[in-house]
Amino acid sequence: MEITHDRSSTVFVVTLVIVTVATVSLVLRLISKWGVTRKTNADDYVIILAWVFAVGLSVAIMIGTQVGLGAPDTKIKSQWVTPLKQCIYAFTVLYNPAIMATKTAILILYYRMAAAHMFFRYASIFTMAIVIIAGTVLTFLNIFQCRPVVAAFSDVDGTCIDIVALYLSSTPINVLTDLAILLLPLPFLTSLRMEFRQKIILVATFIVGGFVTVVDVVRIVFLQQALEEELLVSPSASITATSRPPNFTYYASFSLMWSAVEVSVGIMCCCVLVLKPLVVRVMPKLLHGAQSQENRDGGLSEPLHFSDALTKPRSSGSLRSARFPSFSTSPSSFTHANVAPTPSGFPDLNRTQSPVSPLSVQPGLSRIPERSTNDEHGDDLDFFEMLAGEPPTTEVSGLPSAGDGATARRISAPRRPTVVSERSERRSTMQTDTSQEPTKNFFDFVQLKSTVSLTHLSAKEAWWPTMFVSILFFLWGFGYGLIGALSVEIQNLLGYPPSHTIALHAVYWSGYFFGPLLVGYWVLTREGFKATFMTGLAIFATGALSFWPSSVLRSFPGFIVSNFIIALGLSCLEVAANPFIALAGPGELSEARLNFAQGIQGIGTIVSPIVAQIALFSGIQREDLVRVQWCYLAVALFVIFLAIVFYYVPLSEAGDDELEAMAVQRFDNARLDPDKGVKPFGIRPRHLILWSGVLLMWCYDGSQESVAFFWTPIVAGIKPNGLASFWSLTIGRSVFTFGRFLTSALCYVGIPPRILLGISFFGAFLTSLLALVLPEGSAALAMLILYYFFEGPIFPTLFAMMMRGQGKHTKFAAAVTMMFNSGAAIWPSVVYGILQQHPDSTARRAALLVVVILYGISTLWPAIISSSSVLRRWMDPKWSKCSETGSLEHGHESPSSSHEKSLTTHLEVMPTPAGGIT
Repeated sequence: MEITHDRSSTVFVVTLVIVTVATVSLVLRLISKWGVTRKTNADDYVIILAWVFAVGLSVAIMIGTQVGLGAPDTKIKSQWVTPLKQCIYAFTVLYNPAIMATKTAILILYYRMAAAHMFFRYASIFTMAIVIIAGTVLTFLNIFQCRPVVAAFSDVDGTCIDIVALYLSSTPINVLTDLAILLLPLPFLTSLRMEFRQKIILVATFIVGGFVTVVDVVRIVFLQQALEEELLVSPSASITATSRPPNFTYYASFSLMWSAVEVSVGIMCCCVLVLKPLVVRVMPKLLHGAQSQENRDGGLSEPLHFSDALTKPRSSGSLRSARFPSFSTSPSSFTHANVAPTPSGFPDLNRTQSPVSPLSVQPGLSRIPERSTNDEHGDDLDFFEMLAGEPPTTEVSGLPSAGDGATARRISAPRRPTVVSERSERRSTMQTDTSQEPTKNFFDFVQLKSTVSLTHLSAKEAWWPTMFVSILFFLWGFGYGLIGALSVEIQNLLGYPPSHTIALHAVYWSGYFFGPLLVGYWVLTREGFKATFMTGLAIFATGALSFWPSSVLRSFPGFIVSNFIIALGLSCLEVAANPFIALAGPGELSEARLNFAQGIQGIGTIVSPIVAQIALFSGIQREDLVRVQWCYLAVALFVIFLAIVFYYVPLSEAGDDELEAMAVQRFDNARLDPDKGVKPFGIRPRHLILWSGVLLMWCYDGSQESVAFFWTPIVAGIKPNGLASFWSLTIGRSVFTFGRFLTSALCYVGIPPRILLGISFFGAFLTSLLALVLPEGSAALAMLILYYFFEGPIFPTLFAMMMRGQGKHTKFAAAVTMMFNSGAAIWPSVVYGILQQHPDSTARRAALLVVVILYGISTLWPAIISSSSVLRRWMDPKWSKCSETGSLEHGHESPSSSHEKSLTTHLEVMPTPAGGIT
């Protein structure tokens, strides 16, 4: 289709306006910092550098519009070709330094702001390192995009890289750093109590900040138009400085324009963060108009601010910082330094660490002493001080009242100090009354309640956290199914050989070998379940976005890295989510809860491939591959949103001491002594159950993935002209999910899980054997589908049984168990080797031989458990039930009572389900 209209004027006007507004914002920033506060920081110089780059790329775009940028090829004069190439080259070189400098300036401000909060500071440094490394690499790639370099901006011939592919592949890192910059201060900002107009300023500023991320995606949309034109010409062609498809500058012009908008908006956001001194000087009513009359009457124009609590740690040697609030007649410096940080690292603005002394405000003073204008941290938090508003106020005794002719001074009423037991040591895991809790209020209208321990939840109380965390199970079921389907389809489109596909599968499951202990267990033991959920979700989102450049560049090494990161994130999620569900509520229902949650995961596994097959890959061709990346982006953004939700939702935690106390209680109920009791087969029960269980899990996951990965050739060998392999697998996954829900119900009514596990193992062994030996036809296919029914409940039932009685070792046991899921990387590779040795069609069912052997061995485990009275008492759920009289109802002291007494002495105090201390 011939293009008749011209985009040049639109691109010119928008670029000119946006860079002008960015320039005005920078000037106002410099007036505020250098003119009003007379202070200079490193971020001031960095943002000036960013502005220089922004002006340079904007000028390059505007000059380019005068020589054909935005015009169709038919309107570009021959003498414009070289100047147009020079303008585009100048833009490509300046864009990444401009973005890098803008983000670095914001992160330097975050670093200065977070002097008393190490997590915020380290996160800012880490994000800054990514920004600088990525920006530097991309800058040099754009400078040296051609060989020789002059070929990029002249008529000289040369060899150049695909510049559009480079832009598209670098987009995920830009999106991730944009989101990190936007979300890092969120815990503090949402804890502020503020006036309505200040809330408007907060929301408006961060909407603009979020707009930068949107712009980054929008510019890619227009850039992909050029890529699509390229693919229409030749699927193997590339867009370089010396080889461009028809009307490239027309399609790419809006992408360049939105790039200028992205940089300029970033500069504006960075500048508005430090404009408070200028706003207070010029327009004080903008921030505190409702209090202006009170200020004229000699009162305070602004209540409490919290910059000292954020920028300076509380010092016990300073009477001023430990006991007294700072006061000033300045509208920007009435600061309360007496704020206690929460476990999340950010201050709880509703709680003080010590009562405010009446001596901090002396009766009879006509004016409040002014804080020195040379305060070292006076301007570190201009934006955040600007947003701080009025907390609840009470009159301070000893102050003049309004009836005495003076304005009553009001300060926030201190809360009672929180009682913390002596066992709250750093070595211990997060405690239940404060663990992972953000501040107690969210935008002043969502009140988050304290939570109790997972081990103290009743069946009714456990319903909510079980259902909420089950969202994660659906997520990784849906994400695994969707991304797995996308990866397989892309591999087929790109023509990867079988050796590549099995390698990708093995790399994915190898992520389960490294993730649980290296990341999941480390975070779980130090920060708790909620932090581990958020960490896993963040890694999962990063992996989803990393698929974007892999699919654009059609890079096999890229797919290797992407698969590994996805598995790393999901393994961290499972390290926390599986034990959370198993522990959330009465211990006798652990298997019922976990089977139910894993059934929800099965629903996600069923739905996602159907969505991918019908909505995404209906008639897709190789040239349509670029549209798949939006699926990865959607998954990543949803996961990031879910991580934010998890931060604000109160979830119970369980410390090692509480887990040990729960284990001791059930040992007492079962009349077992784990230290002095009988050792089945000469091994302590705890060790026997854990290490035999993880080996069993290693075999189970290998069997499961061997069938799933080779489903198509197996079905072809069982019934060549039967039901399509996709829909037969969908049926298999459906009965797989049904098996988990059915087992959940059976566990709920009281059937011992070891019996159900034995039935599942034997059923999987028998059905896989029949599918292997029966002749071709419907009967063999039915056995293969029925195999999924017996296989479904094995993982959740086995996992919950293994966790029972592990006590303070529960989190380690969960991490090791998930680590042995890496058997899914080993056994399918073994099956692949067998199939390579027997390539004929009659050997397609050879994969089932490995499955039959593994399940035949696994069937022995439930039988061994049932043969030992010690192991039965250790693992049967009924001993988790608490009785009013405990073990003394039998008329004698339990063998483990002395152990329980010593543990109770060590604990000293235990939180009750109501949150008190007993």
